[in-house]
Amino acid sequence: MRISASKTPLLTFAWVLFGCCLCSCLAQPRPQPNNTVYEVFLRSFYDANGDGIGDLKGLTAKLDYLNDGKPETDSDLEIGILWLMPIFPAGAYHGYDITDYENINPQYGSLDEFKTLLAECHKRGIRVILDMPLNHTSNKHPWFIQAVNNQNGLRPCYYIWPDDGYTAEKWHTTVDSQGNKLKYFGLFGDNMPDLNYDCPLVRQKVRAVAKYWLDLGVDGFRLDAAKHIYGWSYDLAEGDILRNGDFWREFTLYVNGIKNNAVLVGEVLGDQYMLTRHARGLNALIDEPFMNDARAQIVKPGAGFVGRWKDFLNKAQALNLDKSYASFAYLASHDRNPRLASELEQKTPGQVDARYRLGICMLMSLAKYPVLYNGDEVMQKGCKWNGNRPNDKDNTGDSSGVYDETLREPVPWYKSGKGPGQTNWQPPNQPGFLPKYHQPGDGASVEEQDVDGGMLRLVKALTNLRKKLPAFANGDLDRILTDSDEWMVFERAQASDCYLVLINLTTQGKDYAFRGQWHPEYQKAQLLFWNDAQDKKWQDLTGQPKPINDTVYVPPLGMVLLRKTAP
Repeated sequence: MRISASKTPLLTFAWVLFGCCLCSCLAQPRPQPNNTVYEVFLRSFYDANGDGIGDLKGLTAKLDYLNDGKPETDSDLEIGILWLMPIFPAGAYHGYDITDYENINPQYGSLDEFKTLLAECHKRGIRVILDMPLNHTSNKHPWFIQAVNNQNGLRPCYYIWPDDGYTAEKWHTTVDSQGNKLKYFGLFGDNMPDLNYDCPLVRQKVRAVAKYWLDLGVDGFRLDAAKHIYGWSYDLAEGDILRNGDFWREFTLYVNGIKNNAVLVGEVLGDQYMLTRHARGLNALIDEPFMNDARAQIVKPGAGFVGRWKDFLNKAQALNLDKSYASFAYLASHDRNPRLASELEQKTPGQVDARYRLGICMLMSLAKYPVLYNGDEVMQKGCKWNGNRPNDKDNTGDSSGVYDETLREPVPWYKSGKGPGQTNWQPPNQPGFLPKYHQPGDGASVEEQDVDGGMLRLVKALTNLRKKLPAFANGDLDRILTDSDEWMVFERAQASDCYLVLINLTTQGKDYAFRGQWHPEYQKAQLLFWNDAQDKKWQDLTGQPKPINDTVYVPPLGMVLLRKTAP
């Protein structure tokens, strides 16, 4: 068709306009992910049916506490990743000895209730990752029962049986249906036999488990005991480290083939060396060394903390095959003994609240993936219990059989310890044992901390600050200006967006000066946030930033956030 000359300019203009609009649409930056993580022990979180045990319906009912899905509000914790400790049928209260990988613990609810939780999380922009123990199963899992009885010839494959070449301490004994005694390997105890990853059928089975949950809409997995897929003890030989890396690389590629933005984070306990070695095959790891160093820094500040962590991140990134390593940093967990508030009570009496605030500011300003363990936001306490027998020659206890339960006590919602949804589960055969560390009116509850100056309000302020400033939250740890026993001053940067975090490690308020040749680029920088740990005050100025001159005041044990202005 011919186009008349009189219409050509108009059509040309239309095409230009369309092209500009298209380019504008294509140029829009993708929304940055919210990477603030919240770890939930479902049994302890919120009880919807009144049996004392936290459940899926209870967690769904409290999602607005974690993230209400409304960017304009700041009354929630603005969580972006929800990490669920094991929710599968299992033998023990903690769930790490799984009996069925493709179902829900009936104490927690049903698969349909999980699907409802997942849908409600996704409405709010929350990604859900499942804690997945793949190193071992329960000794009550059908796979183990079939293997012990050699049903379908499965004995040689699924689990690890001794032969002349194996030397290890963690052998356990069972009996098959014919009365024959059998030995099997279980690093974590007789109720958790290790799977045999030299068996192709095992690899096929665990891939099928991952696909099942990913197809349901789960966003990824926290990979329990990732360090121990291969190896005979808690200390690994070089060959075991390499084989672990090879397996997790294979698993990562498989999962990414199903969901290319899946979250996979491995649990590798140990020092920074052990984490860097496993960073080859895993793109993210739970960062225990950060926690250990951070706790020491909170109690007694020293020089070099930021530099040590940056060096570790750089080494892990260099070894990672995808060059996309991420560290999930934390201050407390379901395993760490004691919880942070209890450790500070022991080591810094009289300064617990202020130093806890210092720690929260360190975590939220340094980490791309900061992890809160449920109750951290209200300073929940907890220490490991000694349930050994009184006549135990090595470690006398009270015969209760209680150990880790007191690190996982019910989340305290109310000052009185009682109210709708409050969990009150107890260890097996120990009625009335919990809680040992939270008492009514002790200050560590949502009700008591969700007030002006409360810890919960500060945590919300910091998580919402990260939401408002995604380049600050997700930017790289860039230049370190000062890393002494008095100051931590460092940049978080993404492209041209650059922020400066100043943390005063002393109990006296101080000025930090940008004078002469000392980083004059921060003269006239915008003041976005400040926190005073001693006076329990803070202010978010992101709506109306204030320019500084050539100095900025940082309160005692406090934090200031600046944004560098364009030259």
